[in-house]
Amino acid sequence: FLWRCDVGYMNHYDTVTTNNDVLIYISQADKNFAALGYTEQGLRHAKYTSELVEKILSTLNSSAKEIDLSKTASFLHDIGCSVAYKDHEQSGAIISYKILSKLNFVKEDIFKIISLISAHEDPEFITVSELVSAMVLADKTDVLRERVKKKDFKLFDKHDYVHYAVTKNVLDIYKDKIILELTIDTKICSVLEYFEIFMSRIDFCRKACAKLGLSFNFYINEVKYL
Repeated sequence: FLWRCDVGYMNHYDTVTTNNDVLIYISQADKNFAALGYTEQGLRHAKYTSELVEKILSTLNSSAKEIDLSKTASFLHDIGCSVAYKDHEQSGAIISYKILSKLNFVKEDIFKIISLISAHEDPEFITVSELVSAMVLADKTDVLRERVKKKDFKLFDKHDYVHYAVTKNVLDIYKDKIILELTIDTKICSVLEYFEIFMSRIDFCRKACAKLGLSFNFYINEVKYL
């Protein structure tokens, strides 16, 4: 089938999220991350990112088609981790191109989706596209205890400790600002340790908000840091 999302019908996202090939790749990406001892990188993260992108772009009055394409790219953004983490944004774009072509999506929409996927780890590209900026915000703010797959504290690395320490994560989107509020168990991870690990993510978020014309406010345990 060939179609365009000009009337608000979000079929790209619905089609991709129920596609068996896509689900197999995402499952393998999560297995690869688990084998490497990394945090969850599977279906939960894919859904979280795409749903948050919809929330951000809806608040900013983006078109139905822009939201659909961005949600679709967000669901697929880490599919390249099924091959390797290194350059996964590039391999993910290639994998997604093949899948979306097989689904007969129109080429214009395919290239928009894979361009978002290939750009989501590029800090310079954030300043080019509002849609990439929304996806980066959704991706980089997903820090939460549930993402830690290890069960034994003795096996935790510093990233695990930071994720596990975050017991609550709230991202509020307004017309003029985005507020990220984290609750951290400081017995597990100090605030300083959080910044040591995730300062690069905060930089991503600040650049993304600037592109969207928003301010970025960041709180940990009710203390404002940005």
